[in-house]
Amino acid sequence: MITQAPKMTTTSSFTNFLKSKWRSSPKDGRQSRINAITDVERDWVRHSALKLALDGDFKAPIDQILKSGGSEVLDIGCGAGFWTTDMANKYPISHFTGIDIDKNIFPTGNVSRNVVFQRVDLLELPLPYENDTFDFIFIRCMMDVIPDEQWDAVLQELVRIMKKGAYIECLETYPALVDAGPAMTTIMQLANAPDQAMSAAIQNPLPNRMAAISQLMGMQIKHIHTPVGRYGGAVGMLLLEHWDRIIESNKQKWIQSKLISEKQLAAATNDLHEEVDSYQTYMSWYSVVAQKKGYKGPLIIIEDFDSLIMNNDNDTNDNNSDG
Repeated sequence: MITQAPKMTTTSSFTNFLKSKWRSSPKDGRQSRINAITDVERDWVRHSALKLALDGDFKAPIDQILKSGGSEVLDIGCGAGFWTTDMANKYPISHFTGIDIDKNIFPTGNVSRNVVFQRVDLLELPLPYENDTFDFIFIRCMMDVIPDEQWDAVLQELVRIMKKGAYIECLETYPALVDAGPAMTTIMQLANAPDQAMSAAIQNPLPNRMAAISQLMGMQIKHIHTPVGRYGGAVGMLLLEHWDRIIESNKQKWIQSKLISEKQLAAATNDLHEEVDSYQTYMSWYSVVAQKKGYKGPLIIIEDFDSLIMNNDNDTNDNNSDG
């Protein structure tokens, strides 16, 4: 018999870390500040889960380019900047810009010198950047944020500010979880309704939109399946916590809107932890990567010198052992 999975909680030390690194708007009420903290915690949990599931922060073939330095990277809808700061620390001689409409959740301390955060509304076009500015543009979980009728214009604008030969990557989740039981189905219905943007995402996902842009080429799509629940190990537990945060952020709105009673929501939340393990529920994601046409310069081959040294040492040792 499967026992109820222990509910993960954010430790007091991590909560204190969030309070010291991120701020919430003073003009918001107490409940808004609580929700802001919960949303930041949820973003951190999702970021950590995806980093484990993807075995890294991105799928585009730009690792060596970023290591070589001088590259300009734009993180769209960066939120609290977890992806941006991780990347800036990993690639210290490239430069990273994170943009979001809410500047109050930007990190305020211990930020690397090679990263900046800017308050930019993605729907106010044109964006405040020159043509051919960025080598890599990254977008994650924005499909339900931008209205369907504006996505094509936003993508065209992003292509404008990409350098020739630059890459764009979009990482999105499919709205419906797979093998969801009744409790999770209830939560999904609450989270997605009424959500016209999400409905549009199903009918016209980003790969379709990007394929229609003539300036892009070499589009690649990768699908990722991530477990939700204790059965899925570290990734599963993180994504279960992610759904707990979604419930925590929205429960007052759902109850006040009479979409569900407080008693019904409490029962669904309680059942969900055992149910996802029993049903082996999982989320599906896709990463779509494309490159901007037009680069006619020389083919740049970047080699990792440390790796070459290690390989040469291994070859020398093998030769010595053979002798």
